[in-house]
Amino acid sequence: MWQRKQTLFLGVAALLAFATWLFPVATYERGRDQFIFRTTGLFNTDGIEVADAALKMPFNIILTVLGAALVACIFFFSNRPRQIRFVRGTYLITLGTIAFLFITDNSIQSYLGQGGATVVSHYGLSFFLPLGTLILSFLAERAIKADEELVRSADRLR
Repeated sequence: MWQRKQTLFLGVAALLAFATWLFPVATYERGRDQFIFRTTGLFNTDGIEVADAALKMPFNIILTVLGAALVACIFFFSNRPRQIRFVRGTYLITLGTIAFLFITDNSIQSYLGQGGATVVSHYGLSFFLPLGTLILSFLAERAIKADEELVRSADRLR
């Protein structure tokens, strides 16, 4: 069933999860200083990691595991109920990741704004990619359910 649309949805969702390595989550400006929040940590413009603002959650590892799980879901095409369960499991991981990205963004802003400094933030592409992963996973689940219903209705006709 490689030609089915859920394979396309799951493949693109996995690519979006892997693409978070390439783009910044957010960029912060505090006076003349600029900081970049990536899934691997918070860095200044020289590429040196800010040690005081270490991430509490390893986003790069979690999003890589999420992408691998979505690719694995493609190979469960012969067992659609298991495929649906795995896709629903990726929902939870994606929702948790989105929530912790938001929480981490807020904590970085408060860390950089200590002492009354004004912090201006600009969200990058990696802030929104997990949302795209969630939407595509939802669409894939709907397509898998539609296939399952089609097979069940064909079984009733026989």
